[in-house]
Amino acid sequence: MALPRRSSPRSSRPIIHRRSELAVEAQGRLVSKKPSGSGSPVNKMSFKKGDEVRVRTPLGRLGTSTTALRLVMWLGAVVVSDADDGHLEVIYNGNFPRDDPFRTVRVAVKDVKLPAPRPAPTPANMAAPRPTTAGKSLPHLKMFMLEKEQLRAKSEALLAS
Repeated sequence: MALPRRSSPRSSRPIIHRRSELAVEAQGRLVSKKPSGSGSPVNKMSFKKGDEVRVRTPLGRLGTSTTALRLVMWLGAVVVSDADDGHLEVIYNGNFPRDDPFRTVRVAVKDVKLPAPRPAPTPANMAAPRPTTAGKSLPHLKMFMLEKEQLRAKSEALLAS
């Protein structure tokens, strides 16, 4: 990568590298360490008691100790207490933790998010109801329909006489 060129080698304009987080003046003095913006990346969302949330939960390790990968999943939970010093108490939906599924678990707010809203059903994304043929073959269905027609014809003949 080439550095930006200056019109004159003795220019006193500050050199700002867009790709790094440091901005340094020509004399080498540190101007800023972070880009301007908020001070710390704190989760701005507020969760209330009773909210349905998703919690980032480490479940274990996969592989050997040298090449172990962490297994992390987003599990559903319900908030039991409001945010206190950056933590929430939740009860997981389902059978987690395995030793006592109904106990409250303290989790960091940064590991909690609201579930994505489900799209409203529209005719375009709704499946049309289809008749079931579960366990029936086409010849059996045809025979059944033929027998049904014959019964109907017999019953009409009996009612007409």
